[in-house]
Amino acid sequence: MPQPELTPRLQRLALVNVCLGQFMSALDSRSVTVALPTLSVYFDASLAVVQWVPLAYQLTIVGLVLSMARLGDKLGRKKIYALGFVLLGVGSASCGLSGHLWQIIGFRVVEAVGGALVLANGRAIASTLYAREGRGRALGMMSMSFHLGYITGPSIGGFLVDTVGWRWIFFMNLPVAVAAASMAWKVLPESVTEKRDYSLDPVGMITLLMTAVLLIVGLQQIAKSGFGLFSAGAFAASGIFFILLVYFERKDPAPLLDLSLFKVRLLTAAVLSHFFVSLSHTSTFFLLPFYLQGILRFTPTQVGLTIIFFSPVIVFIAPVGGWLADRLGSRMLCTVGSVLTTSSMFGFSRLGAESGQVAVMVPLMAFGVGLVAFPIT
Repeated sequence: MPQPELTPRLQRLALVNVCLGQFMSALDSRSVTVALPTLSVYFDASLAVVQWVPLAYQLTIVGLVLSMARLGDKLGRKKIYALGFVLLGVGSASCGLSGHLWQIIGFRVVEAVGGALVLANGRAIASTLYAREGRGRALGMMSMSFHLGYITGPSIGGFLVDTVGWRWIFFMNLPVAVAAASMAWKVLPESVTEKRDYSLDPVGMITLLMTAVLLIVGLQQIAKSGFGLFSAGAFAASGIFFILLVYFERKDPAPLLDLSLFKVRLLTAAVLSHFFVSLSHTSTFFLLPFYLQGILRFTPTQVGLTIIFFSPVIVFIAPVGGWLADRLGSRMLCTVGSVLTTSSMFGFSRLGAESGQVAVMVPLMAFGVGLVAFPIT
């Protein structure tokens, strides 16, 4: 297939498409979070079960995203990226048609495969198209699109649950996915001109995925019924897969995870800090809708409008965070961000049955400032 000439107009259209992928992934994630309490009631499912709706998506992304990036390098990013939108649309629409919670969880895995294809190849496409100049501006536009999805996701999700039902949270992704896939196929040039025989490292992919899944299963079992034989077995199996991951990745000449990088102390410290801040982020936005709906009796729309105050803080203050990082250095700024994140967690811990909307919004905004200072977004 002949490649179109790379003109400024084509660059802009390609960037719009990549930004659409970033926006869609954030919108889907945030709107589904708002719907979790409704899904729990609708399917009469416990918190331990309904949490697999977001977990199935995130764990699949963790296990596949590195391999999907290599698949794009091997077969061509354009077709793999467009296929990602197709799978996102099919998986999302199937979730909306599902009659059982286990079906939603299964189709979320399909959706996540598409998400991995889009996320793994979108940034690489933009970086290639803007290799000579404007790369920083292009990546900034992608980041802004992602956070725009974060801003609109809760409010749109809450509105749809209140008006037409939770199924439309999934249905709304289908036309966007179809349009994005069609646009990607028509306007994107192939950014991989020399295809190489890259190894997808299936052993590394499987061992990484199983390590994460079994660890989560063990932790979930402890939360459900305490530490027992099942949870101990899950942790042991997770440990075995982790050992296998380390063993095979050291033997592989082109591993998915270059473990030698962790010999750099600064990188290891950054990864660990990132892990704990991300843990705070994920747990907060999973539990907060249940608290707002179950304890404070907020409607889904009110939940979305409350949570929305988190993202504008990031969008408007992020440039200031970048400016401070250039002048003060990342170490001091990350320390300040970690302190602010810890303070916001303390604020959330003080919430009770009598707390109001403002009491929730204050630690949310502090959390947003903390994440700006700690550059994980």
